[in-house]
Formats: sequence, C-alpha cells, structure tokens
Amino acid sequence: MLKRHRLPYLLQRAAFKQSASLEAIDYGPTRGLSKKIVNDLAVGRFAEEGNNIIISGPTGVGKSYLANAIGNNLCRLGKSVCFYRMNSLVEKIHLERAKGSYLNLVKKICTFDLLILDDFGIKPLEAQEYQDLYDILDERGDQRSVVITTQLPPENWNEVIADPVTCEAITDRIISQSLSIKMKGESYRKNRKTQQVIDKD
Repeated sequence: MLKRHRLPYLLQRAAFKQSASLEAIDYGPTRGLSKKIVNDLAVGRFAEEGNNIIISGPTGVGKSYLANAIGNNLCRLGKSVCFYRMNSLVEKIHLERAKGSYLNLVKKICTFDLLILDDFGIKPLEAQEYQDLYDILDERGDQRSVVITTQLPPENWNEVIADPVTCEAITDRIISQSLSIKMKGESYRKNRKTQQVIDKD
C-alpha cells in the first residue's frame, strides 16, 4: 500500500504540467481513444515490463493530458515519474552541461520508472541534442518505460533527427516495445475559444 506521505512527494518530483486523471479522459467517438486500452494502462503493468507508449495526433486533441494522466496514475501506484516537455529537456541539458553536471542529470533521469517526453518533434534537434536523447534512452535500457507525445509518426522522425543512423537507433529503442495510441478530432483549444465567443455574444 502506498504511504500517504509518499504520493505528494512522487507527484511533486514528477513535475507534471497539468492536473490530469484517467477518470476524466474523453472517450467521444471522434477521439479515437479506446477505453479498454486506457483501463489496461491503469494497471501499470506496462511500466513493470518496460514497455513504451507513443501518443500521436494533431495539436490540441489531448495528447499531453493523456500522458499526464498516465503519469499521475503511475504515481498513485507508487512508481516514480519524470515529466519533461522536449524543448525544456533540451534547455535543461544545455544548462547542466555548462555547469559540468550533464552526467548527473542523465543518471537522475534514468532512475525514474517512467520518463514522459511531451511535444517531441516541435522543432528539429541539433546534432548534440539528438545524441543526448540517444544517451538517455540507451542508459535507461529496455527495462524502464518512456511515454512520448508527438504530432509526427515514427516513420517521420527523420524530420527531427537528421542523422539517419542516430534516428534509426532512437526510433528502434522506442518502438521495439511500444504501444501506439493515435488520437484524432478537433482541437480542444479551438473549441474553447469558439465557446468563449458564443458566451460573449
């Protein structure tokens, strides 16, 4: 049983960007999201087995929310989670390398049961940046899970990682033991803006 004081610690350490729960997931017919798959993920076995999750789809459909909800649920199961937006991780790595503590950062990231990389592929990675990503994934091995949200399917990751050898290595490490969730539908943000205009009228 998870001790009461440990959950707040796990949630704070995860540094989620939003409060999200699996119970609040939208399973509307336009979303392309299976309730059975989410219920299976809720058990947490994927993390115990070192399986990865790729959540893809257009902007605003709830990819980040789902990733946060999966991570939040895993914390409630007593597992450690680390959340990074991809651009923020790149900036963090640059900072730690400048301070001479890059290796300590990699070791820290590799201690978490689950690493969530949000918004992968927003912009192309520089050579050092995708090498750093490779180092992190390689160090974590195949026993620790990764959740990636992205607008790009894996076959298009060469648009982000220019070097074909590194791209293949990173892609292989992620998709070899992975579940793919392809979300669809209109942007929630667009719908919220439309509703705000209606309310004002």
